[in-house]
Amino acid sequence: MPMLIKNLSTLKFKIVALLYTLGLTFISLTPIHNVKIPTFKFEDKVVHFFMYFFLTIVWILAYPRVLKSKYVYLSLIILWGIFIEFLQSYMNIGRTGDPLDALANALGAGFGLFVFIKFLRTN
Repeated sequence: MPMLIKNLSTLKFKIVALLYTLGLTFISLTPIHNVKIPTFKFEDKVVHFFMYFFLTIVWILAYPRVLKSKYVYLSLIILWGIFIEFLQSYMNIGRTGDPLDALANALGAGFGLFVFIKFLRTN
């Protein structure tokens, strides 16, 4: 029975990782209308940081044994963040890519990996 519970838990993380990635991608590529005024100077960068922080955590939890090196996750997620910013720049969807957003994405992903290694890893 414990193996069944573990497999269900991993399946749930896979579903969450997929849905989170699709949602983040959809939000990132959807035109923004009526943007609210930021409440502090780097609010947008903080949002990017935490979106990719959680993206990294859920993917590592969804596939803990698929890739032995957690740095592969980090590289793929950073590349995904850069790719999204590139698409925003060139798709004419009313969004603009920003290298600082890509940097915030990368820092969030890196911090997600750090938190996983220091606090969440079970082995």
